[in-house]
Amino acid sequence: MMRSLLRLHSDSVAKFVVWVMTGLTAVPSVTRAAEAPAAAESLMEAEVSDVPRITKQVGFPDGISLFELSNGLSILVQENHTAPVATVRCFVRNTGSIYEGKHLGAGLSHVLEHVVSGGTTTNRTEKQIAEMIDRFGGKTNAFTSSDMTAYFIDCPAKHTAEVIELMADAMQNIAFEPAEFERELKVVKQELADGEANRQRVLWKMLNQTLYLQHPARHPVIGYLDVLDRTDNQAIIDFYHSRYVPNNQVFVVVGDVKTDEVVARIAECYRGSRRAAETYLPLVEEPPQTSPREAIQEMEGETCNFVLAWPTVRLSDPDLYPLDVAAEILTRGESSRLIRRLKRERPLVLDVTAASATPSYVRGWFGVIVDCPVENEAEAEKIVLEEIQRLRDELVPQAELDRIKRKKAADLIFDRETVESSADSLGRAFLATGDPRFDAAYAEAVQQVTAEQVREAARRYFVPQRLNRVAIYPPGKSPARQSAAAAAEESPMQMVRLPNGLRVILKRQANLPLVTMQVAILGGNLVDDDRTAGRSHLVAQMLDKGTIHHPASEIAELFDTYDARVSFDANRHTFTARLWTVRDQFSAAGSLVAECLLKPTFPEDELAKVKQLTLTAIANRKASPNAETMELFCGLLPPSSPFHLLPEGSRESVESLTREDLIRHHARYFVPENAAVAVFGDIEPQAALDLVQEWFGEMKPATTPAVISFDRDNRIPQDFAKHVQTQKPTAFLFLGYTAPSVRDEKDYAAIQVLDTIMSGYGYPGGWLHEELRGQGLVYMVHATTFAGPTPGFFVIMSQTSPDALAEVVSRIKRRVEQAKAGRIDAKEFEIAKQLLTAYHAQENTTIGDQAFQAVLNELYGLGYDYEKTFDTRIEAVTLDDVIEVARRYLGNSILATTSPLPTISSGRNPESRAAP
Repeated sequence: MMRSLLRLHSDSVAKFVVWVMTGLTAVPSVTRAAEAPAAAESLMEAEVSDVPRITKQVGFPDGISLFELSNGLSILVQENHTAPVATVRCFVRNTGSIYEGKHLGAGLSHVLEHVVSGGTTTNRTEKQIAEMIDRFGGKTNAFTSSDMTAYFIDCPAKHTAEVIELMADAMQNIAFEPAEFERELKVVKQELADGEANRQRVLWKMLNQTLYLQHPARHPVIGYLDVLDRTDNQAIIDFYHSRYVPNNQVFVVVGDVKTDEVVARIAECYRGSRRAAETYLPLVEEPPQTSPREAIQEMEGETCNFVLAWPTVRLSDPDLYPLDVAAEILTRGESSRLIRRLKRERPLVLDVTAASATPSYVRGWFGVIVDCPVENEAEAEKIVLEEIQRLRDELVPQAELDRIKRKKAADLIFDRETVESSADSLGRAFLATGDPRFDAAYAEAVQQVTAEQVREAARRYFVPQRLNRVAIYPPGKSPARQSAAAAAEESPMQMVRLPNGLRVILKRQANLPLVTMQVAILGGNLVDDDRTAGRSHLVAQMLDKGTIHHPASEIAELFDTYDARVSFDANRHTFTARLWTVRDQFSAAGSLVAECLLKPTFPEDELAKVKQLTLTAIANRKASPNAETMELFCGLLPPSSPFHLLPEGSRESVESLTREDLIRHHARYFVPENAAVAVFGDIEPQAALDLVQEWFGEMKPATTPAVISFDRDNRIPQDFAKHVQTQKPTAFLFLGYTAPSVRDEKDYAAIQVLDTIMSGYGYPGGWLHEELRGQGLVYMVHATTFAGPTPGFFVIMSQTSPDALAEVVSRIKRRVEQAKAGRIDAKEFEIAKQLLTAYHAQENTTIGDQAFQAVLNELYGLGYDYEKTFDTRIEAVTLDDVIEVARRYLGNSILATTSPLPTISSGRNPESRAAP
């Protein structure tokens, strides 16, 4: 079960660091203290103050015994009399790179590993230690990882007592002999320098620093050369004395030994060694990853090394087991999925390994590590992602799952074959979980994993927005990320008409692996009236409530699976479908959006739910003074204007609509000549066009085209006002004048400048805000243009106190008259134009907004690339143009007001304050 992913350190004395992470905490084996060997009973009863006594003794199956001494030292012993050999190990917790506190990044634990392993103590020299180990044919080594340092000596069993004494001496009495200290520091610094040329080390560092942005796991075990250079030797010595204390140490002895003799010997070797203050180092929590990450580097070499990794779980999460099984499915054995596709069927890679890393101290990760020729990198990555997606989509066949389980069961047996592997397993498991037999519990849990659990774990964790990609390429060979290829990240907008007349707008924007598809179809309020109001809205809301292939529940689940953001809507001029997704899911998500648009079934049960929600929303307008007053205002506008209706309709119209009404409405307007599709993002334009052709090519042109006219009457023949008394303790007003269509280029640009002068742009400002808000008369005041391809309305809205309503209306109208009279300062006119262009430049900055604006502009007859002329149009506006549009459009008005008072003038006299 242990996974040695990367060997990180190697030097002339064969010292190394192996990154190993273990699995989930299991319930410890339940035993009775009496079952443990009667180890050194005299120790348990000892009154000799300088020899630590046993304070805890627990027996486990398989001949494993756990002891804790009064000084905090833990001892694990497993008797194995198969061969006359033994191994003695000491694991030091609260060491390792993540626990270095104020010296984080110095690699103190790793430096100490070099100095302590075989180094001179206060009892014997380095040479004497080496001679002793050579004499009895021992093997010694050490390693440092993120969360521990470990030392071991393997020996013939008859020398176990000597080896225990050697190990205990090193753990307590290192002398830090100056020549040895400086020699090992020099070795470590050379190792650090050499590591920068080692692809595996660099790749590992890149991966950790991409996966972890805050947690200390992001720092390499070996540290950084510049940090170590600034760390004095005393800091390293102090670290030894503060961390190499009995209560941080776990002795593990496995082999042809007697438990009581081992425990007695260790206790004797710790005579006089007291418990130290407990080490407590809280670790920063790593925040959840919310978007894809990528790191790329170029290094000497002929191949590409890359890792695709997703954040997963800590040690204690039960998803550990299906995740480990998933890794085995991908690359365990010659018949595994990725080995077969990447090496056997096609020799695309030199090596591929899937790994599920699950540490106890931070959430882990699942990754696929690949070494391949540069020219095969794209294809290899594609296949890896296909197999990851397959884990998300399909259940693992039972025969394949059973084969993996047999292999995992065999692992446990083989891991017990030698005393060395048994000791390593016991020590790591105990430090990580508190259960030295965790590996056995792990093996049992793996046998219970189901195909459904594997698929569920894949769906939960292998999501595109949390993908981490790190890669190393030969110099000059990193693909499409080089400066020479940077130009290909963006292509100009282009439009293509499909044979059926559908307009398709395309743009490659590859700075992020995102793709958006925006669909707009003329309709909405343009094709409804008072009797059918809300019909377009119901059609839009029903599009994802069932198709000929999927019911509503499956559609919702699929969009979640694809990690897609999707909306279907209808407004005053269009039906819209908007999709945002990551590149790798676009094909699947886009196909489903097209299916919703073209093949809805409008099931009666879903329609009943949608109608109920719509009716609730309509009724809820009364809860908002803004919505209530807007409904009143829109009802007063000319009936032929699409602004006369609210998109959701009225209670009467919605209640009267039937499924057949929606089916006819959909069939009439969802036709290619009435629609436009935009696909922007990290996709080749031709590939996007091919997909749109595949999805929408079957749309048939209307046999009798629907005539949708933009020529709508928005005239206001005379001033009209309506006031409604409410129970709300506030007043709201909408004051509307006529306004040009967006198709009337010159007048619309001029009224945008006028709007900015009167009420600011992008944030409150201008005449109205400065006067009314500045004098405390209103909570809010703002002007906007109800705009579209039909003539619209210039609307001023405000919220105020009931007794100030009449005065606020009076002051707003005076400002309108000021504009019509031409009393506009030339400086404020120029500032308004600058403000308008500056704020507009900060709008539509995402590919979704840009694509949506392009389809609307195309449908409105402006041209898909109309936005690029915005600054030119605004710059061309003159002060006379602004005054002219004020006089032409700001004539008769419609006023809608609400307040708790019976009339608009029930409050203070409008003349009670002097106008400025």
